[in-house]
Amino acid sequence: MIKTIAKVFAFTSIFKNLVLTQKSKTEGVTQLHPVKIPGRTIFVREKEYFIRENFVEGTVPIIFLHSWGTDSLGSWFNVLPKIKNLSSFITIDLKNHGRSDSSWERWSVDENADIVISIIDELNIDECYLAGWSMGSAVSLTISKKIPEKIKKMVLITPFSWIEGERFKDNYLFKLLVGGVRIRERLFPNKNPQSKFSYLKKSKALRNEFTDWAWNNLHQSKNDFIYGDGGRHVVAFDAREWLSEIETETLAIIGGRDSLVPQKASKEVTTNMLNVKSVTFKDALHGIPWTHDEELIDELKQFLNL
Repeated sequence: MIKTIAKVFAFTSIFKNLVLTQKSKTEGVTQLHPVKIPGRTIFVREKEYFIRENFVEGTVPIIFLHSWGTDSLGSWFNVLPKIKNLSSFITIDLKNHGRSDSSWERWSVDENADIVISIIDELNIDECYLAGWSMGSAVSLTISKKIPEKIKKMVLITPFSWIEGERFKDNYLFKLLVGGVRIRERLFPNKNPQSKFSYLKKSKALRNEFTDWAWNNLHQSKNDFIYGDGGRHVVAFDAREWLSEIETETLAIIGGRDSLVPQKASKEVTTNMLNVKSVTFKDALHGIPWTHDEELIDELKQFLNL
């Protein structure tokens, strides 16, 4: 009986995802866009990268770097409107994310750091702040290692210094697990966006008037490219050997209930850096820019003197 129910459920799910028309998630109120800042593209080594720019005279620009699997607006939609009158900033859609070009070549933190550096040079920025969330924090660390003279301060949200899955990449069981993730994403490409949308709603991080935008934004993630690489687990990154060389004044913001990047992983970063202070949001999970935007903005104002 259980096997029969499981088969019916599996067939129904596959049929629904392959055949039926997808629906929107409009909440019945006037739908708005959360960040009305138009963007443009910049070419870096024959690839096109999407950026948004906000200018406030006399301020040092903040470079916002998003997390894995979202984009610059998907990560920062609750933060940007609240600081756009306080500071200049640039948001960047990293490779394989948002409106930037994609490639079947392997995604790496180091490459994306070089892309951001090229964009900084193209924009003639002599000095800036970095604000990176999750994977964006790894890119920020790498940038501060490569061009410390241009990075005035750095904010790392749910940071980590290495990716534990990298050491298991040749393990048969790990390859099987990654293969299972790929199969799930290809058979059910809407599951990941739907789960993120559900989290945003349940956590009250998403206002009703932004639901249509959020639903569409989440479903634009380039899962074919992202999961073709096996997901975040096999993206090589290990900063432990050079963390102590980072001299940039840094603020690390940690989620006290974060299961994706646990406190232990974030504290490995703060323990090994020399010029860093940390703040823990005790009740926060991984989505700090979504759920704790007010507290995050307070920390940004204080640390960056906005």
